[in-house]
Amino acid sequence: MINGVFALLLGAFSEPVRVTVKGFVGESAVFPCSIPDSEIQGKIEKFNVHWRDNEDKLVCDIIASNRTCTDQDPKYKFRVETFPDEYKKGNFSIKLSSLQKTDARKYICHITGPSQNHTITELHVEDKPEGRGNHRQPSLIVLLISFLLTCILPFI
Repeated sequence: MINGVFALLLGAFSEPVRVTVKGFVGESAVFPCSIPDSEIQGKIEKFNVHWRDNEDKLVCDIIASNRTCTDQDPKYKFRVETFPDEYKKGNFSIKLSSLQKTDARKYICHITGPSQNHTITELHVEDKPEGRGNHRQPSLIVLLISFLLTCILPFI
């Protein structure tokens, strides 16, 4: 649920952009949030970006083009990446890594400044499908059998 100051801010915005993102347990997902770069034009220091989850927990803030996560909710510590080179282009997307099933929820991006916008990203997290990133090391027995078949048996 959105509450506090952000509920008031929502009223000042036009209809939010809604996005659905699918991710897999243990992997990463990118949450989009942007405004046209034509609206930034040399005013990047006047923009603030506030990322929150649907429980109003702080995911990350970008204030005057500086990432600030000092009061970040512990569940997001060391898992959120921003893209500073993209800020001047109006791109304030974030990447959440090491996804867990409990991360499945809505994430809200509020852009405030001379231009305002907000994006609501709904994250769905699923178990990895078989064969996706589940590469296991061969066992010692498999290595020994392979060695015997390729190196020793031809000489017997």
